This record gives sequence, structure tokens and C-alpha cells, in this order.
Amino acid sequence: LNILTRYCVLTADRMLLVMRPYQIVATERMLTRIDISTNYKQLGTVAAGGYVWHTTGSGKTLTSFKAAQLASKLPSVDKVRFVVDRKDLDYQTMREYDRFAPGSANSNTSTNVLAEQLTKPNGATLRSGQTNQPIIITTIQKLSTFIRANKGHAIYDGHVVIIFDECHRSQFGDMHTAITKAFKRYHLFGFTGTPIFAVNSGSGGNPQLKTTEQAFGDKLHTYTIVDAITDKNVLPFRIDYVNT
Repeated sequence: LNILTRYCVLTADRMLLVMRPYQIVATERMLTRIDISTNYKQLGTVAAGGYVWHTTGSGKTLTSFKAAQLASKLPSVDKVRFVVDRKDLDYQTMREYDRFAPGSANSNTSTNVLAEQLTKPNGATLRSGQTNQPIIITTIQKLSTFIRANKGHAIYDGHVVIIFDECHRSQFGDMHTAITKAFKRYHLFGFTGTPIFAVNSGSGGNPQLKTTEQAFGDKLHTYTIVDAITDKNVLPFRIDYVNT
């Protein structure tokens, strides 16, 4: 019943997408983490979030969309932010989200548009004529610019879910710190195909933000390239060994 009512997406092309088991489990673990950490008053700590290790090509956008959509419907959550690393990814994600459910999320062309989306209530009409949605897709650069320009903004006290796409890139650093310092009541989730562990973390930077777990909390679910090849969800590697 849950698969039919919660974990299917009827796309804009009238195609019915049914989520794969690993996508459903990852989404449910994120929603459970939101509920439990809210009840235990752990908002604003790494205990309130976590990361999902799903390999490239396994449908991370659909999983993140469903997690964002279902989280935005929770009565306690005010806003869901889906944060990408670059402007082209911002556009690509918005296009994908629109394919899953047209008008379900707002993107932004500038920090001013982002500020309007964050300050106006859900359902309000924006200057662009769009309806303000609870899901906002933005780049990490725009979000950190907004934070620098708006110290002590009322939105920082709202109950927010922040989901990072490819959470190992530029998020380890000043921008990550700025976001987690500004917002008070947040859940931080990351999706990645290549998590950073102590053994493959780089030198330099903040020693507290070396690994994916330090930045985002527990690993909530894993679906590696090995799993995906076994399930025939992604193409296997072809390996030629040339003896020189």
C-alpha cells in the first residue's frame, strides 16, 4: 500500500515510476531520522541528519525528490532546501523535479529571488508570478551569499530540512560552517556516490569536517556500485589487463 500511495511518481509524461527497494528504504530512513531527532530535540546537530551512499546512476535524483516531497508534508517542517554545487546542476535538478511533479519546487536565478522564497509563506505568490513552494532548489553559493547578507534573519529559527546533492564537494569548508551556524533547527542530509572516510580524506581544511560522517552524521543507507552491477542497474566495468 505504501508503494502505491507514497513511493510511486506519475511523471509529467504520464509515466508511472515505481521506486526501487533501496530508494524506498533510504527515503524511509531519512523520514524516520527527521521524526526521531525532532522528538528527542536533536535539531541543529549531526544526530538530526545523516548521509545516503548511493552510487552514480542508481537514481539519486528520484530518491532525493521523494525524500524532499514527503519531508515537506510533515506538519512540523517549514521548508525543505535541496542544495546543489553548481548552477548547471541547479537547472538540471529543477528540470528533473518538474518531470516528476510539475511546479513542486522553486529554483532561483539570484540571491534576491532566494530571499523572497525563504521569507514569504508557502502558497504565497512570488514576484515572478509563481506560487511559493515548500521545496526550494538552490546552489550552495547562493545560500551562503544569502546568509552573509542576512544576519539574524527570522528564517533561521524555522524547522528546515537541508538536503545536499553530492555532499562531498565544496560543502567541506567555510560554506558548510556558515550554513550550520546560521540555521538553528535543521536536519542536514547528504547524498553521495563517493563518501569520504578517514582513509581517503585530504589534508588541510577544517579537521572537524574531514569525512562525510563528520559533516552529515550517520550513514543511513548504502547502495554501492557492486550492488548496482549485481542488480544490473548500471553497466559493469570492462577491465583489460595489459602486461608490459
